[in-house]
Order: sequence, then structure tokens, then C-alpha cells
Amino acid sequence: MSSQPSTPRDGGLLCDLFTDSGTPIRLFWQILQGILIFVSSLSMLLENYEPYQSGFPGLISAIELIAIAFLTVDYLGNLYFAPDRIAYTFSFWGIIDMLSVLPFYLMMLNPSSTIVVKSLRFLRFLRVLRIFRLARRGF
Repeated sequence: MSSQPSTPRDGGLLCDLFTDSGTPIRLFWQILQGILIFVSSLSMLLENYEPYQSGFPGLISAIELIAIAFLTVDYLGNLYFAPDRIAYTFSFWGIIDMLSVLPFYLMMLNPSSTIVVKSLRFLRFLRVLRIFRLARRGF
């Protein structure tokens, strides 16, 4: 037995969820992430089409908030469980993860920049590349 106490980063469900553990929970998380990115992207497109924009503004906002909450939790979880947090923060995938949620928080800080910041939301598509990369490795 080890005499060292376990830390939250040593294992468990959350560690499996945010690391490339190959567990079923990780697979579920990646599938859920892909679905949310797809639905969020679809809502971004519908947001710019007048009948949907005026007919379903509450639904589009709810989808956006759910996607942002999920992607924020995913980014923070990946950051917390990264072996080297600074390296992850400045890695390609770390920057993509951060940029996928940053536009939402920038709009909250400066609502007048909505059009410019909304155009940055397309960066969520790059997160799909990460899912494909993980799928190629077999989760």
C-alpha cells in the first residue's frame, strides 16, 4: 500500500472524465461534447435566419447557455487534470478550448461588441477536430 494520501488528481471518475483514460465515461463525455457542439453550431446558424431568430429566441439562448456551461466545465476540468497546467494552457488544444468559450464571456463584459465576438464562436468547430483526434486513438 502507498503511504501517500490520494489527491483528486490521482484517479476516480473525474480524472477518467477529463483525461484520455479510455473509459466508457470518457467516451460518453466525448459523444456528449460532439452533440452539444453540433447543436450549438446549428443554433448559431438559426440565430441568423429571421424566422427562427424571432420565433425561438429563448430556445436559441438556452442552447447557447447549456453549451457554454458544458464547454466551460470541460475546459476547466482539462486544465485542472492536466499534468502540466501551464503547458496545457498554451498548447494548441488548450488555446482552442479557451477560445471556444471566451466569446461568450467577452460578450458579457462588453455587450456592444456582440457582432465581433459572435463571429469568433466558429472556433467551437475546432473542438470537433479534437474529438476526432481522440477517436482515432480509441478514446
